Amino acid sequence: MVRSKALWRTIGLIGGIATIGMVAGLVYAINQIVYPQGDSNAMRPPTQTTTTPTRDRIEIVAIGDSLTVGFGDTTGKGYVGRFRELWNAQSEKPVYVTANFARNGYKTTDVLNDLQQRIGLQEALREADVVLMTAGGNDLYQFGEDIAGATFESRIPKAQQSLQGIFTEIRKHNPKAIVYYVALYNPFITLSDGAETSRAVQRWNTIVQELANTDVNTVIVPTFDLFQQKMATFLSSDQYHLNDSGYARVAQRLMTLIP
Repeated sequence: MVRSKALWRTIGLIGGIATIGMVAGLVYAINQIVYPQGDSNAMRPPTQTTTTPTRDRIEIVAIGDSLTVGFGDTTGKGYVGRFRELWNAQSEKPVYVTANFARNGYKTTDVLNDLQQRIGLQEALREADVVLMTAGGNDLYQFGEDIAGATFESRIPKAQQSLQGIFTEIRKHNPKAIVYYVALYNPFITLSDGAETSRAVQRWNTIVQELANTDVNTVIVPTFDLFQQKMATFLSSDQYHLNDSGYARVAQRLMTLIP
């Protein structure tokens, strides 16, 4: 009887091993059909990868007010066109200004509205490598009014709020483009209220710098120091906008800031 029990246990053990072997063989056979590779990756489905084509050009989109339009430049190039020419001459890739959406007289609220509502601007932004902009000058000073530093100061908070919205809106459409904000100069520096207006302009520039510090791809382009001396030399006939030499200086300053 003892030998009989031992015999049946042995037969059962052999049968279990045989069953395991059959299951393992079946799994292996299925695996070879589904994943016929003979290496260690056979048990994993192939990984699908996507590649982003290398850009063969640099695209610039410009937004803002009359300074980005280039008002006062007899060639019509402004700092935008002059900067493109300088960069294109040094770049391994061709540089294009794909669109300039700046308008004379625009305030920060106008720029913000365009960013929120103009589909063409939004589409251009998505493809941009670089965004050039000026905004704020028409908020602080409205052409034809009395010039007073206290008035400039009083208008900063509202303009600051709109500018924050501009930066936010740009990033909503393009998180990676480098944004160059061309800071304000003071065309009234030689007038009787020059010290007060300069303080207001510099305060504005400081606020913009603080906003830009939260985004590694936003760069402030200083201009106050470019025209602090001999301001009249760089102004057009309206004594407010820059002339050819003034815009050329801004373009040259921009060139020092490209990566």
